[in-house]
Amino acid sequence: MKNNGTARLAGVCFLLMVVFGIGAEIFFRQGLIIPGDAAITVANITAHGLAFRVGIFSDLLMSLFYLLTALVLYRLLVEVDKHLSAMMVVFALAGSVLLMVNVLNEMAPLFVLNESVHLNAFSKEQLQSMVMFNYTAYEHGYMIGQIFFALWVLPLGILIMRSTLIPKVLGILFVAETVFGLMAVIVHFVTPNASMETILLVPGILAEFFFMFWLLIRGVPMPGRSSLEGA
Repeated sequence: MKNNGTARLAGVCFLLMVVFGIGAEIFFRQGLIIPGDAAITVANITAHGLAFRVGIFSDLLMSLFYLLTALVLYRLLVEVDKHLSAMMVVFALAGSVLLMVNVLNEMAPLFVLNESVHLNAFSKEQLQSMVMFNYTAYEHGYMIGQIFFALWVLPLGILIMRSTLIPKVLGILFVAETVFGLMAVIVHFVTPNASMETILLVPGILAEFFFMFWLLIRGVPMPGRSSLEGA
């Protein structure tokens, strides 16, 4: 039962990572940040400061559960390959820390709008531009974090394929997520195309949801030599 409990704990951590991440984006940022309209964006943040702060806190929780998910999966899969499991945690740690540091860019609009004593030399329009600049920096920082998010699922995918604890097709999907995720980063920075980025990130979203629900609903078999190593 130990492996099964660990699998479901990983599923819960994964679920919370998804909930906090999607919640921050859909329920907070998308309702307040209006791309291309600095004046309305500033007005929204000013009027709904608490919601904006809750979104920031949600992002921090998402990053924390990102790392916790990797740590629990390490416990589940370490007997398959210790080095790959450690690599998975290292990439997740790097991505988690980077995303948390990037939250400073997300918080910057609050400083710009509230710390007026230090910014009296700037006009209203300049302050609005600074808010949008910081949000743009946050978006680019998030895509840099996507590099590590794509990389941490590569060893995870290989571990799944080498184990019989979890269906190998999920491992294949994670390897595909790595390829498409890194391609999305290249598109973002080299040939910006939001539609193409979204398309390239879809396989990863499917892989993560299938994996999460498998852990939560099915769990894994009882531990044993045959269930740890495929060959």
